[in-house]
Amino acid sequence: MTVRWLLAIASALVMPAAAIAQGYPVRQVTMIVPFAAGGPVDNGGRVFAEAMRRQLGSAVLVDNRPGAGGVVGTKTVIAAKPDGYTLIIASPGPLIVSVAAGAGIDPDTQLAPIGLISESPQIVVASKTVKADTLSEFIAFAKSNPGTLSYSSAGIGTMPHLAGELFKSITGIDMLHVPYRGTGAALPDLISGRNQVMIGDITSMLPMLDGGRIKSYAITALKRSELVPNVPTTTEAGLSRLVTRNWNALMGPVGLPQPVVGRLNEAMRAALKDADYLEAMRKQGAVPAESSPEQLAKLIVEERNLLAPIVKAIGLKLE
Repeated sequence: MTVRWLLAIASALVMPAAAIAQGYPVRQVTMIVPFAAGGPVDNGGRVFAEAMRRQLGSAVLVDNRPGAGGVVGTKTVIAAKPDGYTLIIASPGPLIVSVAAGAGIDPDTQLAPIGLISESPQIVVASKTVKADTLSEFIAFAKSNPGTLSYSSAGIGTMPHLAGELFKSITGIDMLHVPYRGTGAALPDLISGRNQVMIGDITSMLPMLDGGRIKSYAITALKRSELVPNVPTTTEAGLSRLVTRNWNALMGPVGLPQPVVGRLNEAMRAALKDADYLEAMRKQGAVPAESSPEQLAKLIVEERNLLAPIVKAIGLKLE
């Protein structure tokens, strides 16, 4: 009798998760994008959401919740019911940078990893006024001219900013950081030579590279990009520790039932092979990067270990 009661209790405890997962989803799924509409995360997120709609057989709504570098949207998902109907397209900004800067977010205990969506490497570019044609030549040039060079970024706390600081830390060169409101705003001063170097997304740099207005040194990835196949990786250029990337991932509030996580991860893997999604990623210079929930959790820890010391060293504070 005791055994029967124990089995009944165990079944009752399991039933809620099983019931939630049964036939999931049965209604609209909302994907929070914690940035404004029209940006790369939003653009890629909308194509991904449409591909997920086809796989899940249910409406998938993209809901933009910008603010505080992605913190507002992230906290919205943290507070949501863990039933699989409110998810987030997460990225390094709110999960790594904001955490290190003291945003009150802990992805390890407040969010459930589902899977990686895409990765996009960055590229090291320079003004054509710089008398250095390779990355190693630029490092030597910078070391022989300490404190006289500057690098541009898309803004304080952005990946280009952190990549620039990582570049300085690894090489020991001394450069001034000059932040702008976005990559587009930073490019004119890079082209003119007012600032000498910048690290940014490949697609943002392509028009200037194709037009011969700036020059490339290396991409911050382990393998070359088909968008710039003649540009070496940082490893090939002699700086293997400079590997940075933007990435997007699907996550939900902690407590998501494992059957729902499994269903979403399965749908993701199929969605990432969707022809429309693949073409959109190619245009953005991104690479679909499917993963297990466990692999995503490991990635977040690795990225935090790499970038958090940089965030703290530069004293980055949330506005």
